[in-house]
Amino acid sequence: MAASLKHLSKDGETQISGKNWADAFAGVAQTAEKFAIQNNGDRALVSLQIQITQVGSNDGSTMMRIGADTATISRPYGVSLALSGAGAGGVFAATGIYYYLVAAYNATGETPGAAEVSINVDVTTKKVTISWTPVTGATGYKIFRSTSPGSYGASSLRANVAGGGSSQYIDDGGSLSSGTPVTANTTGGAAPNYGTAPSLVAGPLTIGNLAIGQEWFYWANRVVPGGTAETGNPRLSLREFTES
Repeated sequence: MAASLKHLSKDGETQISGKNWADAFAGVAQTAEKFAIQNNGDRALVSLQIQITQVGSNDGSTMMRIGADTATISRPYGVSLALSGAGAGGVFAATGIYYYLVAAYNATGETPGAAEVSINVDVTTKKVTISWTPVTGATGYKIFRSTSPGSYGASSLRANVAGGGSSQYIDDGGSLSSGTPVTANTTGGAAPNYGTAPSLVAGPLTIGNLAIGQEWFYWANRVVPGGTAETGNPRLSLREFTES
């Protein structure tokens, strides 16, 4: 089984492969920025750690600082669908493929939807049971439904399920309400920074276990000590994720 991590920018949605920072000068404070990773492999990751190190020759100064973001919550993961038997009271308008997204929210904001899942409703009187893994820090979940993959219009909200420990909703095919999935994770704070940086340390930092589809958020910054010479001190860093 493969291990794979998706690296995301501060909005928790845009995938990135690198980050360009403004030029850093010795003794001048830089601005921390938020990032995220998501387990998009086919197995859970166990005892995960992150280490950010300076690349190339240097004077021994550790310029990179990191810190976990405990305010932001992961989008739901482990989402699955199941179809009930005929005659169960469903009121779907038509048979066919239906697509679902599940998003989580807290008092601050909302996550983008989890990976889209779909199911064939072959009899309109059947019902669809949507299940997911409860997300730490969530206070509720939103269920979105569509008949077109990846397309959720202004009125695609099927249900608002209160309670962070909720893990299931049964859709009978009823009408949709006003609401569409968000495109940025605002559960830690709104744009442009999407939150406030915590205390940062040199690392390494323990992430812990990361289920398939689960996200983890962190902040990073560069601290160039006063008096650091430009020669031999490249402003490049490498982020390494390892399982212990």
